[in-house]
This record gives sequence, structure tokens and C-alpha cells, in this order.
Amino acid sequence: MTLISWLIFALVLIICEVLTSSVFFFVCICIAIGSIFAGFTAYYFASMLWLQISVFILVSILSLYTVRPIFKRMISKTKTTKSNVDALIEAEAVVTEEITSTKAGFVKVFGEVWRAKSDIDIKIGEIVKVKSIEGTSLIVKKI
Repeated sequence: MTLISWLIFALVLIICEVLTSSVFFFVCICIAIGSIFAGFTAYYFASMLWLQISVFILVSILSLYTVRPIFKRMISKTKTTKSNVDALIEAEAVVTEEITSTKAGFVKVFGEVWRAKSDIDIKIGEIVKVKSIEGTSLIVKKI
């Protein structure tokens, strides 16, 4: 194969990666890197097809083990934000109706009033932290 053939193969792989990024997840890019190295090997050693294929396989495997994890780490650095009810956990709330160990009360968190339970008595106006959610009630604790 020639340098141009290997580079065209690499270009096709890169286009496949762009079009199907969620399917291969940088596998095509790693194989394209091997193809580029094989192309430059073909430029210097045109008659040695076995050497080109060996370089292609070796560099592709090496890039799968080195380049792909770096790309995965870069992509996975996106921070996930909690939404809906999950955003309430660990949030601070103000008690609007007294909570006792036997009777649920109400708290205001993020501008909304929620039913709240606790295993200790908490007075109106105290600041609490949401531990968990049980059905439609928040389980809270004193800060």
C-alpha cells in the first residue's frame, strides 16, 4: 500500500468516528493513528507490506491503550448536576411547621414547602439539612 492509501483509510476512519462517536468511542481514532503511522512507514519502506501492517497493528493497539483512556477521561470530566428531587438531598431548609419524632412538619427548601420527618424534635425557624427522601416526605436532620 502507499502513503496516500493509508491516509485515505485514516480519513475514512476519522469520518466514521465523527458520525458514530457514541458507538465506537474513539476506537476509530486509535485505528486511524495506526493507519497514519503505517502510511509513513509505506513512504520509507514501500516494498515491505509486512512491515506496514505490523506498524499499523502495533500502533493501533498502543493507541487503544494510551490515547483512548485520555480521551475518555477528558469526556467524563463533565460534571453531572442533580435535578428534580435528587437536588434536594444535602440541601438546607428552614422549618416552617414544628417537626416532632411522632409528627411530621413542614420545611421550606428552594422556595418550595415540603412535608418533613425527623427522629428528633425541631422547632420553627431552625435550619435543617435534607438527609433523604421517603415517598413525598423529606427526612431531615439538624445542622
